[in-house]
Amino acid sequence: MKIGKLTNEQLSKLVLSRLPSLSSSTLVGADIGADCAWIDLGDQMMVISSDPVTAGGMESGTLTVHVSCNDIAACGVKPSGILIDIIAPPSCSEEDISRIVEDASAEACKIGVDIVGGHTEVSESVNTFIVISTAFGLVSKEHAVPLGHAREGDSLIVTKTCGIEGTYIAVKEHAHKLSGIDSALIREAEGYSSLISVVPEGTVCGNMTSSSGETNERGYKLGAADLLHDVTEGGILGASYEMAHISNLGIVVDETKIPITEATEKICETLKINPFRLISSGSLLIASPEPQRVLEALHDAGIMACEIGRFTPAEEGFVRIDKNSREAVELTPPEADELYGM
Repeated sequence: MKIGKLTNEQLSKLVLSRLPSLSSSTLVGADIGADCAWIDLGDQMMVISSDPVTAGGMESGTLTVHVSCNDIAACGVKPSGILIDIIAPPSCSEEDISRIVEDASAEACKIGVDIVGGHTEVSESVNTFIVISTAFGLVSKEHAVPLGHAREGDSLIVTKTCGIEGTYIAVKEHAHKLSGIDSALIREAEGYSSLISVVPEGTVCGNMTSSSGETNERGYKLGAADLLHDVTEGGILGASYEMAHISNLGIVVDETKIPITEATEKICETLKINPFRLISSGSLLIASPEPQRVLEALHDAGIMACEIGRFTPAEEGFVRIDKNSREAVELTPPEADELYGM
């Protein structure tokens, strides 16, 4: 099988179709594009998500806190706790394990999340660090929740720029391939770890109730965003496809509007990878019927954001506007992330 995430078809066939039915206390469970489960706890709801870091190398401690906490933030909820499992290769040293833990602890402190447990072992089954994090957040039932799917006509908004996490990993793990790039751009990319959290923008969206006063079928107040999705493996294009797929809609994504830094652009050109398909924790995709209101709230919070597309009727399919040709072409499903081709 190919390295990386399963295709949507494989995920449906090999995993989702084989899961048991959900109990009545699970409001949202596993699905394509659904990164978090919502659990009814009575007076509160728990939002929970789990994610691995498989290609982060010695940067895995920094990255692992954000990949799962970002999923919680993409529900408009502030994460409160996290568990971390570390599977270390026999070639590692005790100092390597300590660094992973210290880096994770530093990031957890920055975003105000507790590390409450986990597991650590050395295994011959791996030849590099595998670090898995499970994050959760608790919210009152009075808290606004996303609808859970985009609606026809919703705008697609992205925060920050594309390829943030992938650029950071590339410059840390593949520096020897980047000697021709200006040193100032390399230093800039080395600082992208500070951009990987989407907790700030998720919190902004989570605090915005729909101006229409709408509620979902369970009576929960809806937010100004119908659907939030943090951008991980497969990049901006892959995450956009997933949002449309889970919503049973079509989508148009305009690559000419996707923001990209010079550092990311130069590094991707050098490594011959597509920045729009590159893992990008740090970017949050937002489907909203009130784009101007959401953009103003994000900008007021000091968060860069812009519109890059819209959701269309299902029969119009998945479309992207190619950055180079400016022509409309098919937006294909996410496959193995560009990171694995470095």
